[in-house]
Amino acid sequence: MAINYLGTRITYERLKEMVSSVSSQLNISKGDVVVLSTQNIPQFLIAEYAIWMKGGVVLPVNPSYSERELELVARNSKAKLVIASCESSVPEGVPVIRTNPETFHDLSEFREKWGIQDCNEELNLRSGKGELIHPLPEDLAVLMYTSGTTGTPKGVPITHANLFASSLIYVKWFKFQEERVLGIAPFFHITGQVFHVTASILSGSQIVATFRFDPNLALDTAEKERTTVTMSVATAYRAMLNSLSDQDLSSMRLWSSGGMPMPRVLEEEWRRRVGQWIYMAWGLTETTSPATLWPYPYSGELPVNEMGVVSSGVPVYNTEIIVAEDGELKVRGPQVVKGYWGMVEFVEGWLPTGDLGEIRDGWVYVLDRKKDIIVTSGFKVMPREVEEVLHLHPAVEEAAVVGIEDQYRGERVVAFVKLRPGFGEEIVKQLGEFCRARLAPYKVPREFRIVSEIPKTGSGKIVRRALKT
Repeated sequence: MAINYLGTRITYERLKEMVSSVSSQLNISKGDVVVLSTQNIPQFLIAEYAIWMKGGVVLPVNPSYSERELELVARNSKAKLVIASCESSVPEGVPVIRTNPETFHDLSEFREKWGIQDCNEELNLRSGKGELIHPLPEDLAVLMYTSGTTGTPKGVPITHANLFASSLIYVKWFKFQEERVLGIAPFFHITGQVFHVTASILSGSQIVATFRFDPNLALDTAEKERTTVTMSVATAYRAMLNSLSDQDLSSMRLWSSGGMPMPRVLEEEWRRRVGQWIYMAWGLTETTSPATLWPYPYSGELPVNEMGVVSSGVPVYNTEIIVAEDGELKVRGPQVVKGYWGMVEFVEGWLPTGDLGEIRDGWVYVLDRKKDIIVTSGFKVMPREVEEVLHLHPAVEEAAVVGIEDQYRGERVVAFVKLRPGFGEEIVKQLGEFCRARLAPYKVPREFRIVSEIPKTGSGKIVRRALKT
């Protein structure tokens, strides 16, 4: 069994047939970029492998992106086609194929909660046979956009060799053998892409998908379907702990986490209540997910340093990690991309991660970020992008956006705003609505603080660290 979608099961043979059928529908050539915008539905996998069958490049995006955000990545990547679920925005000027999130399962109970829309359009799932274009290892498989360490959106070109290397790392490291993978991380995120999708397919495992993450649904699915492994961000584990009751989770042999720091108290509470550690990972989109993992199996004490930072594990197979003179972690390995889309390659293959860290007895500890990128629930937010949207509002004279420590999300997005004369505190609600219309939900500030002045250096640069105190 390849996919179990809310109880609807799809065999590997049927998956292969649908991939071939959709591939015959796609009017793309080798190397063409295709934007893929869906939640965790079967069509994500079907479309992705169909694009690869034609020699295309998959550009997965968060389906909550606004039209403006989609146009930015579509234009920069020169995308030739968009495949999007019914509720997703789409950029102008690019051909679109819609796919219905309810084709494989009735989602009426979730429609209002998650804003699900169905439509009469769908991929060609039942007829046609595509021709396989065999890719070379160095051909691009995925193009993902990340905010990077400078705040400038960057395309990360992931080759088939990178993707295979990272998938094989998970399969071998965690000893995958026809697992039932609880697919709760978004497929459009690098963690979901590799751990839930390609590593699962590579190992002949079953992907148990639930459209979107919901803590009660995830726990109930784990119990009902007897899932065995999963990976998600720390906020998902906090939500599941808050919803944990008497579910039987004894089938789970691996709980793992990456994408954001794991608070020590959360690790300890999970171990106390569930009986297992959450196996930490560290990596970036540029490392095609894993750069470090906890040894498996691990039965020792929680690896923490004197600051209370939980270790992210040890370097994975064939991967080198060094600490530069300024404390920045650098990584080199077969899963690391050569450089950014349209930019020069990394020097001697070393990726500057933008993370500060240390290595003790072989264990890697990620201490802090080198730049000001905000990481909220595993997603990266560029302060500059949010500030530019705020500056479009007629009441805003100046704005500065920072990440404030948050026990649940890791960080929450907070906007400091200096208003123009004639406006007062009553404008805060309007600012939230203004941002929600122009930004993905996770980028919208959770809090707006009205200030008389925003601290700056003598040269006029915003002093962000002063806003965090």
